[in-house]
Amino acid sequence: MSTNINVRPYNNKEQLLFPPSVGDYIPKDHLSHVVDEAVDEIDLEPYYKKISDVGNPPYHPALMIKIWFYGYATKVYSSRKIEEKTHTDVAFIYLAGMQKPDFKAISEFRRRNLTELKNSFVDILEICHRLGMIKLGEISIDSKVMKANANASKTYNEKELIKEREEIEKAIQEYLDKANQIDLEEDQKYGSDKRGNELPEDIRDKEHRLKKMKQVVEQLKQAREKLKETNKKKINLTDEDAQFQKGTGKIVPGYRAEIAVDSKEQVIITNDVTNEQNDCPQLIPMIDKVLENVKEIAPDRFCEDNQQKEKINIIADAGYSSGNNLNELEKEQYKEKVEPYIPDTTGENEDHERGKGYDKNSPFHRSKFAYNKKENSFTCPAGKILHYVGKYMFHGVPYHIYENNIDCKSCPHYGKCTTGKKGRRISISEYQPLIDKMRQKLSTQEGKKMYLIRKITAEPVLGNLSQNLGFIEFLLRGVQKVKGEFSLMCSAHNLLKIARFVRNLGRSLKELLNNPELIPSLNTS
Repeated sequence: MSTNINVRPYNNKEQLLFPPSVGDYIPKDHLSHVVDEAVDEIDLEPYYKKISDVGNPPYHPALMIKIWFYGYATKVYSSRKIEEKTHTDVAFIYLAGMQKPDFKAISEFRRRNLTELKNSFVDILEICHRLGMIKLGEISIDSKVMKANANASKTYNEKELIKEREEIEKAIQEYLDKANQIDLEEDQKYGSDKRGNELPEDIRDKEHRLKKMKQVVEQLKQAREKLKETNKKKINLTDEDAQFQKGTGKIVPGYRAEIAVDSKEQVIITNDVTNEQNDCPQLIPMIDKVLENVKEIAPDRFCEDNQQKEKINIIADAGYSSGNNLNELEKEQYKEKVEPYIPDTTGENEDHERGKGYDKNSPFHRSKFAYNKKENSFTCPAGKILHYVGKYMFHGVPYHIYENNIDCKSCPHYGKCTTGKKGRRISISEYQPLIDKMRQKLSTQEGKKMYLIRKITAEPVLGNLSQNLGFIEFLLRGVQKVKGEFSLMCSAHNLLKIARFVRNLGRSLKELLNNPELIPSLNTS
């Protein structure tokens, strides 16, 4: 541990005359003790590196981390509320070592150390692993739409940005014209070399308003440039990174909060936040983060050649399914490490095929066409042959086309199967074999049982974050900041899981970490 760091002295275990220490006011199995002992296990070197050797010493990083972790775990997310708690709440007073940082110092610590706080999530995760709370057998991935700290009415498309800017520029010009007219009248009244009286109050207010309006014009200009750079259709001026997201029953400017949860004790293995409007692109990055954290906290699961000893079952809902994702998971870096269980909805082909015979309940749906691998052709329910005619791309997915343009019109089912002039056509995703393989796996007894794990793993965690902890909206703005804020929330969730775990064993966290034989799941004697 580093010494001679330029920070204020900190010791929340200092002995008092009465009572012996502040912590004695708090029950032994209280959450604050778990937070205190957990943060004492965290690597503080990254925080120390940001501290200057000169100037007024800042508050100790351990103090700040403890009050932030405890705040998020007890639904206190505001730096002002945390400052108040360090004066009135014995748990906060204990964790702060009776020091009283103001809300600016508390807020600034979070702002400056969001990356470090995200990395400390892994330190807390490692504690969960040391306690035997993580099985790393089944991990479920899920997401929840979280409202951004943004006003929906401040969302504009490019045309609206242009119109708004033109209106404000017009208002600025009108003000300047009026101000020039007043200057002219005052010159005539007082002379051009005399100042005269102060401008009337309403004009002075408009000067202040002019400054504000010019700032808005610049903001609108920058927003339009960002809109073009990102190819987004709309942008929110309060939080430019936020996107309209379809939540439960409503559409809000916000983000998608992603979690991967271990099935044993509902510990969050990794987390992320995205402004993408669907989950599909997040599957592979989330699996990468899972594998990265597993390697960090459980190196014993890897052989000397860096190969993983056991596969991890990855379970996700249909929102994460795509042929591209399934194809990616067939690659070597994933195939030996994860076993996916991800259902599709209607299959990729139905996404863009329309018309008679294409409905999945129709007797002429493409699933009723028999494939001849040798001839690379399909036979329809009426015995007609559809030959391979080419390939095309749709939404980044390659499709193979099969058509019968010879005798479809003479078929008695013409008009029911197809009305196309060139006869019936079917398009098959290049990834269809992988989709069919996944469907087959999920249709087995084992597959159904595995998929059900998701409902008792990831979904309750998301419910806990929003319902029990009340975390339904981000306080910070910008995708990088909300990533850090959500990581803080996930650390708080895991700390609550640790607190429950150690309470059930009737031990302190420190006791269990120092004596692993006291943990039933680790005691093999």
